[in-house]
Amino acid sequence: MNPGRDLEGLANLLEEAFGSDLSQEGRELIRDLRVLGKMGPLSGLLFALDSALRGEFKGFVWDEGGKVAGNVSVSQTGWDRWHISNVAVASAYRSRGIARRLMQAALTYIWEQGGRWVTLQVREDNPVAVSLYKSLGFEELGKIVEMELEAPAKPLPPGNQAVDFDLSRWMDEYELATESIPSGLLWLEKPRPEGFRPLSFNPFLNRLAYLAQGYDLHHVMVLKGEEMVATAALWKSLWGKRHKLQFLIHPKFRGEVEEALARSILKPLAKPFRGVAYTKIPAEYEELIKVLEKAGFKTARVLIQMRLDLENANKEVLSYGRGKDENFEDA
Repeated sequence: MNPGRDLEGLANLLEEAFGSDLSQEGRELIRDLRVLGKMGPLSGLLFALDSALRGEFKGFVWDEGGKVAGNVSVSQTGWDRWHISNVAVASAYRSRGIARRLMQAALTYIWEQGGRWVTLQVREDNPVAVSLYKSLGFEELGKIVEMELEAPAKPLPPGNQAVDFDLSRWMDEYELATESIPSGLLWLEKPRPEGFRPLSFNPFLNRLAYLAQGYDLHHVMVLKGEEMVATAALWKSLWGKRHKLQFLIHPKFRGEVEEALARSILKPLAKPFRGVAYTKIPAEYEELIKVLEKAGFKTARVLIQMRLDLENANKEVLSYGRGKDENFEDA
């Protein structure tokens, strides 16, 4: 990908390929690509001077008569881990094997850089892409269900309630996370203790700290005896944009605590609110998905998380040359 030439074409391609499915972050990325693309040769200078910018837009494009007809982006996420994203081919150029050749170029590049593990995510309802990645040796690690609420939450039947989260038990929530996240997804991103430590152990000061960041934090838990078996957190945006929900449910108690958890954490969303509430949960949380649907949530997409071990991959996958006669160029 040549920054001085390809950015605007890349923005057009991504907008065509992903369209209305783009997240807020995706729309912002396309906006940034267009701005940088209009800078022409100056954008190339910016990329040369800014290593972080180079890393963010590293990848390959398929050039078809000066048009960016295909793309694959790569980013390093660990010393031997890389992530592939933005795999796209313009509709007029599909069914020609371009996506496979872009993927092979990206995998070869990652292998040459010393990478071993490659991850990506793909929509479950895109069987063509799923088949391509499996044919290259990718294995499924798990599925993430993304759900959204665009209207006030519907009331759930009366019943048990969760209780306010006890900030002093933050390590219990960290341990709950390590036990409640399915093993495949846990491989992708292990929880860290610091991600659960409260900003302050004083409830008032903790809430005040989040208000300063633009969020009203609501945090609840479900106990069985003294054991913490489920938690839920809601970061409600003060500006009415995107409200984030997070759920953790111990495998032994799935099917028992979902209504109590949702009944408590959705209260702040029952009143009129602006924006969209969203959450990402493992597909194994089947009962929670049903409860959230009763409250008005809809499934936006189901993403399959996939992994490839290049060290044990079919080396034919890594033998794709990048000669001058090929139609793609690397960053």
